Amino acid sequence: MHKSSKRHGELTVDEVKAAELIWIRESQRRMFSDDIESVKKTGQVKRDSPLRQLTPFLDKDGILRVRGRICRADGDNDFRHPIILNPKDRYVKLQLMQYHVDSAHNGRERVLHEVRRRFWIINGRNAVKTTWNDCQFCKNSRAKPSPPLMADLPDVRLKEVSRPFTYTRLDYFGPIIVKVGRRHEKRWVALFTCLTVRSIHLELVHDLTTSSVLMSLRQLIARRGCPSIIFSDNATTFRGADRELKRAVQAIDKDELITFGSIRHLEWRFIAPDAPHMGGCWERLVRSVKTSLRVTLKTRTPNDQTLMTLLAEAEFMVNSRPLTYVPLDFDDDLPLTPNDFLLPKTEFIDHPFGMFTDHDLLKRTWRESQRLADLIWKRWVKEYLPTLTRRDKWYRDSDRPLAIGDVVVVVDSQLPRNQWPLGKIEQVFPGKDDMVRVAKVRTRHGLYTRPATKLCRLDVHSSS
Repeated sequence: MHKSSKRHGELTVDEVKAAELIWIRESQRRMFSDDIESVKKTGQVKRDSPLRQLTPFLDKDGILRVRGRICRADGDNDFRHPIILNPKDRYVKLQLMQYHVDSAHNGRERVLHEVRRRFWIINGRNAVKTTWNDCQFCKNSRAKPSPPLMADLPDVRLKEVSRPFTYTRLDYFGPIIVKVGRRHEKRWVALFTCLTVRSIHLELVHDLTTSSVLMSLRQLIARRGCPSIIFSDNATTFRGADRELKRAVQAIDKDELITFGSIRHLEWRFIAPDAPHMGGCWERLVRSVKTSLRVTLKTRTPNDQTLMTLLAEAEFMVNSRPLTYVPLDFDDDLPLTPNDFLLPKTEFIDHPFGMFTDHDLLKRTWRESQRLADLIWKRWVKEYLPTLTRRDKWYRDSDRPLAIGDVVVVVDSQLPRNQWPLGKIEQVFPGKDDMVRVAKVRTRHGLYTRPATKLCRLDVHSSS
């Protein structure tokens, strides 16, 4: 074709209709060639044709249409005699996808209703369902995280006969408004959790500077002994409404904390960001303390001394909660509580009758206290450890673990679902059981470490 014969400008309606008829005829020729030849020769399809119930005919444009029983109904010719199409053809798939997009990715019945106004798609409902399943936008919108099997408990939660707070978790909550003279100030609470016996220790802090964190840790060491390992959140996990708490924790110098711990042979570990489920055992205790304070304070504003007293009482109440089954029979042993490990009950040990030296009495008291401690730990192994066996969720392995190069949607609870960022996994961190539960993801905003519970894998792969 010469350049002078080419037409420029927008396509007219007639040109679009003519082009569409060409595509429809070509699609029917590829999928229904035998039926078209049979209709041309005999006026009807063969008896073994899958179209026989539609009694098809060819219109003046050579298009195969349905000759149904609504020929006298009101409506245009496309409605009374819809065009027959096969969903296996590429053109038909594209046409169905266009209807799906034009309907704003709505439900399948809505799309099928729109298609039926002009076309008769063989097995139309299944064809529309296939289109809905193949739509990448809908896949992204429906994507859900597929976490692996719930991990085994870490060994620090199963250490038998270890001193309370040997393995500790540090968390913060607040602020709490206190009254200082005529003015009001903010206070926070450092919550230390023993990961073995589930006891807590509360310290009131005036701010969240690095020095305040270290001071609260020194108070814990002075009263409970020095931990061997402390687990803590990354600063990025402090999200949501309490932005002041987030900013304050971000200002904490992690290197100084690690240096402080190394001098005392204390290891500091930070869990993955945005992974509260990895700290479920202590998050629940934070909630218990908050509930206790809320019920006690209500709308009152305490002073520092009152707040310290309330924290001590809340600490005792939480440490008095039962860890094991509460019996109904008075003859059964009382349930095991964290206070059984923190406050050994030796006040009922009677002194023997007779004349004994102080050395003999001390030796007897020590042996009796050791015997009681051994009984408590035996109950811990026998009654409490079995309660940790059951998995509360994530009972099955994921179909395919996260891998480098996977394209994922990163769940962000602060954003609407349609604004969750896309990313590509650049590094994975398998656990001791080789299950990937944490990965590094590259998004357009940067590189982030996220747990598998926040990553929705898409069935596409990055080309780079």
